[in-house]
Amino acid sequence: MNEEIPLQTGEVDTAADSVGEQALPETEKLPGPPEQLPKFRQAVVASVGVRLPETFGRLNFIELDEPKRALGIPISIEQAGIIAGLLDGLKPPRPMMGDLFCEVMTAFDFSVAVVQITCRENGVYLAQITFTSASDRPRMFPCRPSDGVILALGQPLPVPILIDEDLFN
Repeated sequence: MNEEIPLQTGEVDTAADSVGEQALPETEKLPGPPEQLPKFRQAVVASVGVRLPETFGRLNFIELDEPKRALGIPISIEQAGIIAGLLDGLKPPRPMMGDLFCEVMTAFDFSVAVVQITCRENGVYLAQITFTSASDRPRMFPCRPSDGVILALGQPLPVPILIDEDLFN
């Protein structure tokens, strides 16, 4: 039953977007006013590496659109090596965990739709990954940013990486 509820004078329909999608029913709207919801910016992996004397890797992102801000996230050296190999198109002699999981995704006909880096708590960056399939609704899971990037880079088609705008500040 898709009934549209008319807006009262002065109300703003925040659930409908600029391309004219129908508003979500009141029970499906996200809590809180729209200005409190995170705003995500699309970014790409600019580089990965180790800056001496640091003892960890660093995953560096840059926004696709202006002002093209950068964000560096500390990751393990092992994860940095895996991501560097993926960026360079190198295949390890044996499948790594990300390779195995990408093969399982292909076998079961699901893929990564988006990786979102959502916040930083106590110095730790948090992320979530959304999987889609032709036969089921999208499903979102918490993950480490580096794991999300590894799975995104292992997909046959480019996967958007979104970063909460507040993390660039």
